[in-house]
Amino acid sequence: MATSVERRVTPLQYALDLFVENAPVKTPIDAVVSPKDIGYQKNSVFARIIGLGLSARRFVDAAYFIVAQDPETSDTYEVSLNFFKWLMRYESHNKKHFSNVVRSVKSAMLEVTSGPVVSVDAKGRLIDDRPDASEADEHDDHMLEEEVGGYVSVSDDEGDWLELIGRVSVRNGRIRFRVPLELQRLIKDPENSYWTSLLVTSKFKLIYARAIYDHVLPEVPHERTDWIPLDLIRSLPGKSWANFAEFKYFKRDCLEPAIKHINELSDIQISYETRAGTPGSRKKDQIRFKLKRREEAAAADADMLSSASLYLTLYKEFGLSDKQFAQIRENRETWTDSRIEQAIDYVRWRISKGDDIRRASSYLMKSLAENYRVAEADKQVSLLQTQRIEKAAAKDDEQNAKKGAVAASIAAAEAAADQRRHEEVHAARDYFATVDKKIQEELVRRFVASSTIGQRAIVRQGPKAADIDERNIMTWPSVACTFASFVAAELRKAARKSC
Repeated sequence: MATSVERRVTPLQYALDLFVENAPVKTPIDAVVSPKDIGYQKNSVFARIIGLGLSARRFVDAAYFIVAQDPETSDTYEVSLNFFKWLMRYESHNKKHFSNVVRSVKSAMLEVTSGPVVSVDAKGRLIDDRPDASEADEHDDHMLEEEVGGYVSVSDDEGDWLELIGRVSVRNGRIRFRVPLELQRLIKDPENSYWTSLLVTSKFKLIYARAIYDHVLPEVPHERTDWIPLDLIRSLPGKSWANFAEFKYFKRDCLEPAIKHINELSDIQISYETRAGTPGSRKKDQIRFKLKRREEAAAADADMLSSASLYLTLYKEFGLSDKQFAQIRENRETWTDSRIEQAIDYVRWRISKGDDIRRASSYLMKSLAENYRVAEADKQVSLLQTQRIEKAAAKDDEQNAKKGAVAASIAAAEAAADQRRHEEVHAARDYFATVDKKIQEELVRRFVASSTIGQRAIVRQGPKAADIDERNIMTWPSVACTFASFVAAELRKAARKSC
């Protein structure tokens, strides 16, 4: 790398310096070896673009890369045509083909709403409903150029159908283009985004590989996608033979080569599984991709830090995204390792205090930017508070243990009393069954005469007191149970008198 490439430059300036270095020897962007990446944070909404060819996708990447470097919105963007073609790895000198690439980009549109994102053509029709290119006539081509200048509305639905690129002009070796304001906002300040590297995307030579790569890249942090309709994957590059081919031929000719291509050339490893998602059907109509960042891609983030343990802390404990690592790279001169560790210490301290932190990664980045740190006095205050809390908790535990012991003692005493009463009642039944008739008659007489015990039990069961005698008193369960308790009490009285 020549010394003319300065460290403190914008990504656009850095890319331009690389172009100036490599243009004389005609080194394309996909062959450049660079310690720094050329790319931008792409909003996840753009992963749903369907129907673009390989060159058209590169055109959009080059244009959006240029747009992303300017924090302010602009009516037009202008750069050298040769530089633009180098960014999109376009080596052809065929003006007609380049014109067709521009036309294909302008014919694709994006629905920007709060609902699901779908791709539509210049007339607002879903991509799946578009006529084949062979069915288009001159009138359609003329209307295409006329209609791509503004919004496309669909009755009965609300939303903005935006062209990916506005007016494109090539004059005096320079290219000038416009991007809708709504899309500029998504490009410049993407909240739900992922890193797109032009050094990676420029390497793709298979349209299905590039289309699948674009579609799954936002899900790399989750390590897999949801189940996706197989027809959607078939249609990612637009209408072709693959949309209607049997799965075994689509797998052989498109899917498997694309997976192999991605694994060989990109910064991720990808595999897939299919299933029959329709109940009662054996036809495989859903696909799910398993994703993993390549070790060398993760190493690029790790290399900017002085220790692997610091990288693992940021990646695993705090879950920093590619966008956040890119932000750290851009600020490495001020965001040193010690400052990063200081921010980590601060966030951990706030978490230990039980503060309401929704996302540790976002709060860590804020702490880095604002240079938050934990003062020694704050640590001492936290330590004293922790000690007081621990002491109070220990006291509460001791009191709870005492209360628990008392409750356990009472419960044990009550259980023992219940067991003793049960044994006494059982012994009273045995005693009544074995004593002579006179003692039985006397016990029954005294029981029936007792208004508080015997008569109430007899009334509740239904018989008359006159009908109760020693032969039938055990017939009624409630009366028998109460009578047994009465006999047990009488036996206890007799035992006390004999002592």
